[in-house]
Amino acid sequence: MNEFEKLMEESKESGFYSKNQKIKGKVVKVTEDKVFVDIGQKIEAVLNRNEAQDVEEGQEIEAVFTGKRDKDGYFILSRRGIVNKEKLQKLKDAFENKKKVKATILSKQDKGYTVSVEGFRGFMPLSESSLKRDENLPEGFTFEAYIVKFEERGRNPNIVISRKQALIEEKELEKEKILSLLKEGQKVKAKVVKVQPNGAVLSIEDVLYGFLPKSEISWDKSRKVEEVLKVGDEVEVVVKEIKDKKPILSLKLLEGNPWDKFDKNIGDVVEVKIKDINKGGLVVDLGLLEGFIPNSEISHFDYVKAKKNLKVGDTVVAKIFEIDKEKGKVKLSIKQAQENPLEKFLKENPVGSVIQAKVKDVKQKVAFVDLGDIEGIVKLQDVTDNPSIKSISSLLKEDKTYRFKVLGIEKDKVVLGIKQLLDDAFNDFVSKHKVGDVVKGKVKKLIEKGAFVDITDEIEGFIPVSEISKERIKIPSDKLSLHQEVEAKIIKIDTQNKKITLSIKQLILDQEKKALEEEKKRQEEEKKKAEEEAKRKLLEKLSQKEEKKEPQGEGLGTLGELIRKKLMEREGK
Repeated sequence: MNEFEKLMEESKESGFYSKNQKIKGKVVKVTEDKVFVDIGQKIEAVLNRNEAQDVEEGQEIEAVFTGKRDKDGYFILSRRGIVNKEKLQKLKDAFENKKKVKATILSKQDKGYTVSVEGFRGFMPLSESSLKRDENLPEGFTFEAYIVKFEERGRNPNIVISRKQALIEEKELEKEKILSLLKEGQKVKAKVVKVQPNGAVLSIEDVLYGFLPKSEISWDKSRKVEEVLKVGDEVEVVVKEIKDKKPILSLKLLEGNPWDKFDKNIGDVVEVKIKDINKGGLVVDLGLLEGFIPNSEISHFDYVKAKKNLKVGDTVVAKIFEIDKEKGKVKLSIKQAQENPLEKFLKENPVGSVIQAKVKDVKQKVAFVDLGDIEGIVKLQDVTDNPSIKSISSLLKEDKTYRFKVLGIEKDKVVLGIKQLLDDAFNDFVSKHKVGDVVKGKVKKLIEKGAFVDITDEIEGFIPVSEISKERIKIPSDKLSLHQEVEAKIIKIDTQNKKITLSIKQLILDQEKKALEEEKKRQEEEKKKAEEEAKRKLLEKLSQKEEKKEPQGEGLGTLGELIRKKLMEREGK
């Protein structure tokens, strides 16, 4: 048979299938290493079992006709390309629709694992393996994973998988299952996985994590978490509540509730012992329970100072002002069990009363006054209205005692004033004095423009340099000295600014004027007396002359008589 005849025979036998043609056939038999397929035209072909692992008898499959025969004379089919394409599509679909795939460890690399996914090589980074540092996965280990990266590039796609995501999903399903079975008040066994100051983290069946708050460790709030629990301990706990799908656990609910025996009420005053001093206040012993005294309730005033004077073991008297059985809290107050020192002070020294007290500290705008258990405060504006005075230290000195007027209460301090005393004293002074009055005083301060003089303990006057002396002087010390007692005339009263202006010069001028007037008056009186004496002597002399003379005629007087008559008429005027 020539070559052409051979080709015609093969073409006839093969049913006219061409090489690499895709054909469809029905599986007629499956053995360990082969799959027999009816491809029509009474022809059976074989397929390697590795290329059709999931096929069954009677199933229709697609394959590629190779045109070759095996040793038994069967035509050979191949599904390798089709399978690869199907697998690629399957992987792509799993990536796009977030379906899990099975992967097998091939080898370990520096940054992860080389894996086999549906016969294709892929990579699993260590960060996606869900392994701890000292854990490893053996070669051949098969597991479920998600494809997190898929890039088609010919026959070898770029595949990155994540075991971690699959495990997280599995755990979430387990968590949901356990959560659905848990109920409030249910007792469960759990393992301590973490201990911290505010509580402990416990695992239930190594899947669901719950939290045991410090407040649920014991009814005795002084007990610390680390004293009761250690990592690795397996304990029985009660599910107190489930919050945001997280169990809140309790140990103390396994014990008897001491609240059932608590017989105190709001308003009761009790003696309690300090168990602990913390940032927020005092923890005190109430027998079976603990109470708490907040910082704000330790003292009416400076709780920091009061707190420093207390120590663990001290007994204090306190008043119960809050009981919250649901939250398990009792709050007490030391200051509510005592009379408020401010109120006591105001009872003894009402607003408007005058006290004497010592200044203990002076700042720029305020001074603090020692009032025993409490403190007074004096502001710059309550000492003076003088806008030129910027610091209270120029008016008040530490450790010096002053008279103050009680103005009221501000927070925890008594507000005091000096200006108000001066106002009262000034008004009293003005009611008793006027411009032109002469007052005495003592020089207390000399400045370039004049001298300040204390007229009384509260009232001061000012003598301008031009009013110190009749003579022109440059500075007050030319004529005055500190503490010198002076007498001066009031020349101006400024009721708005509460200022009194004095003048020594005007007093001297007034005194000199008065002396001149008195001298003039004296001289006038002496002149008058002299004139009267001269008149008297003249009259006497004239009288004596008339007696010696004889009358000049009837009906006519002498010249002397006429003069005397005239003088007498003038005197009568």
